[in-house]
Amino acid sequence: MTININLLPWREERKELLKKEFLTMLVFGIVVSCGLVLIMHMTVARQIAAQNDNNNYLKQEIKQLDDQIAQIQSLEKEKQQLLAKMEVIQQLQASRPEVVRLFDAVVRIVPPGLYLTNLSRTGSHILLDGKAESNTRVSTFMRNIEASGLFKTPALTLIQADDLKADGKVQAKPIDRLIGFNLQADEVVSFPNVVDSKAAAGANAPTTPPPNTPPPTPTGTTVAK
Repeated sequence: MTININLLPWREERKELLKKEFLTMLVFGIVVSCGLVLIMHMTVARQIAAQNDNNNYLKQEIKQLDDQIAQIQSLEKEKQQLLAKMEVIQQLQASRPEVVRLFDAVVRIVPPGLYLTNLSRTGSHILLDGKAESNTRVSTFMRNIEASGLFKTPALTLIQADDLKADGKVQAKPIDRLIGFNLQADEVVSFPNVVDSKAAAGANAPTTPPPNTPPPTPTGTTVAK
C-alpha cells in the first residue's frame, strides 16, 4: 500500500484563491453600488428637471391668470364707470320732462300783476326774482306756490319798491311803482300732474290785470328783464 503525501504549500494557494475571490466580489460590489448610485442620481435629476419644468409651466400659467385677473378688474372698473354714466344719462333723460313741467307749473301759478325776471334752479332749490304791482300780488304768488303741490317752504328773502323811469326822470305816481322781490322755494321731487293748477292758483287773484300791468316776460333758467 502506497501513501501519497502532498508536500506543496496548498494552504497558501487556497488563501490566495480566496483572497482573489474576495477582491473580485468586492470590486463587483463596488461597481454595482456605483452603478446603482449613478442610476438613482440620474433618476432623481430627471425628476428634479421634470418638476422644475412643471414649476416653470405653473409660473407661466399663474402669470397669465394674473394678467387675465388684471384685465377682468380693468373691465369691471370700466363697466362700473359705464354703468355710472348710463345712470347719469338716465337721470338726465328722466329729469327732462320735470324741467318742462317746472316751467309749465311756474307759468300756471304766476298771478296777474306779477312777472318774473329771473329763475334759477340748483338741485331742488328754486330761486325766483320778479316784479309785482303790490305786496298783495307777492302774497298771492306765495299762496299759489304752496297750493300747487309742486313746491314747498316758499320764503321771501327780499322785497323793495322801485320806481319806473321814463326819459331819465323818476315817475312819482304811485300807480307806476313796482315791488321787486326775491323768493326761494324747494321743489318737490315727484311732480304731480298739473292740469287745473292755474285755476287753483288764480282763485284768489283778480280776473283781469290793471291797465298799467307790465307784460309777463317768458321765463327760463336765466331770463333777463
